[in-house]
Amino acid sequence: MSGPIAGRAPHGRNPGRLHVTTVHAVRHLTPRMVRITFAEPGLGGLLSNGTDQHVALYFYEPHVTLPRPFTTEAARDLLPVARPRLRRYTIRHHRPDLGEVDMDFVLHGGDQLASGWAARARPGDEAIWFGPSPAYPLDPEVCWSVLLGDETAIPAIAVILSELPAGHPVTVLLEVADPDEELPLPTAADAQVTWLHRRGRPAGRLLAEHAMELPLPPGRGRIWGGAEREVIRGLRRHFIEGRGVDRADTRLTAYWTKGVTQDSEV
Repeated sequence: MSGPIAGRAPHGRNPGRLHVTTVHAVRHLTPRMVRITFAEPGLGGLLSNGTDQHVALYFYEPHVTLPRPFTTEAARDLLPVARPRLRRYTIRHHRPDLGEVDMDFVLHGGDQLASGWAARARPGDEAIWFGPSPAYPLDPEVCWSVLLGDETAIPAIAVILSELPAGHPVTVLLEVADPDEELPLPTAADAQVTWLHRRGRPAGRLLAEHAMELPLPPGRGRIWGGAEREVIRGLRRHFIEGRGVDRADTRLTAYWTKGVTQDSEV
């Protein structure tokens, strides 16, 4: 079946494991975002931990020869001589009947580790990743939600929106380069979605400006966000210290760091 991750761990968190997958398909969603479909028979049994769960992609240096079969234990044994660089990406869709998983990559440039790989990826390429992670559990007790992010957060926000209950009030602010980067965000929730078009301005400036002007509804709510590290730091300070939102009701995560990497960091 298609859509958000279909299977759920019946009790507690589903432990992640290493997956050696093959790129099955590559499709451009926008000029700057590509969807890669990964296939592996074992993905049919992948269970969901809930919304906004991610995996860690492994990137070894080209000269490294990996033992086969390549398992979690093999990766651990290899650490003294070959340590992979890791990048984090959200599971966007899971089709267990086909043993397939989709992940969406923002194309920041060929010099970036993961997005550069995604720009060059072709069917048949191998991809190694570990997951799924513990996820962002929905809370049926909250009265409202706010979702904030730049383009790197679109996959996670899309999954959260797809699982929010019907009629749940949610405000969404998404900063992207221009209108060509907007994507459909289907949801049963009562969603107000605002797309902010950067048009060459510094990344995160529009998002921060609009987020800090948001009126928060009465009652207990939750705020989720993903963007550049300094932007997230400012938003965390604004909502927790300035607006009095309980720290436990915020999930504001640095997805990348200006001047270091635009890929999603682990």
